Amino acid sequence: MAGQPSPALIDEVICVCCKRDALTWKVASQYIVRFIAAKRNKVYVPDGEVDFFKSITPSAFEVVGESIFTQHFAGEIKRRLPTRIADQFGWYLQQLIKLYAIKACNPNEVVLIWDADTVPIRPLSFVDAQGKLVYYKSDEHHPPYFETIARLLDLRKKVDFSFIAQCFVLKASWFGDFCRQLEERHQTGWVKALLDSIDFEEGNGFSEYETLGTFISHHYPDQITYSDNPWLRLGNSTLGHVAFLSDRLIAGKLNHYDFVSFEKWDRAKPYYRRVAIPYFLRVFLPSLFHKNTRAL
Repeated sequence: MAGQPSPALIDEVICVCCKRDALTWKVASQYIVRFIAAKRNKVYVPDGEVDFFKSITPSAFEVVGESIFTQHFAGEIKRRLPTRIADQFGWYLQQLIKLYAIKACNPNEVVLIWDADTVPIRPLSFVDAQGKLVYYKSDEHHPPYFETIARLLDLRKKVDFSFIAQCFVLKASWFGDFCRQLEERHQTGWVKALLDSIDFEEGNGFSEYETLGTFISHHYPDQITYSDNPWLRLGNSTLGHVAFLSDRLIAGKLNHYDFVSFEKWDRAKPYYRRVAIPYFLRVFLPSLFHKNTRAL
């Protein structure tokens, strides 16, 4: 709106994605570029999917093969994960990719981790007028996360909410301090210190958002603030499918939210009537017609 200051630029937006989330990413990436002001945008994907993601991702994003980072820790995660929960490999992998991507940034930069299944639906700023970084809230509470944090940092939860809110902003220098403290405390490299502190037998034993949020809330409380703005986690069951998202729908049904997430576990019911048929009629058939028209 006229008269309002432009949002402070994020130095780098970091996303991690894979082909199973491609439909959501194709929509989300357009809105990320539109509503989050950043100098650089990067999405890390499996190496074999780089060309595919380049074909569906705005040119404002750099698409990067994830092996640039995963070569350093993928094998170790596989070794530590029990066979019965081997399907959590990707869940741990994407968190470590994000941390390595932050480490690759310059210390003076402000970095935003943004979940690839989440769509910003209005202009967002993560730096307030006083220069403080802005954190969103959620109501998650998973005790194993905090058991890991206690082993890792000997810190306790300081806030009465969760930092697991689909996005997380920080200064790269803060992550540098985090890594140094891990190495001094555990007398080993920061990645090994982190993996040694996770109880892989328990499953879902680590959250990068909760861990960094706890560290930052203890060490930089005067440089951060919190947003009470609402966001919607149940995008699929509310809208049916990310493909149905539109500016008209945002202005109406979603006008009081800052962003909306389309997570795999959240599924509209009854799925066939609410999603499959509308998707076939409103998305699949029109796209098929468009492809055939271009071929003529």
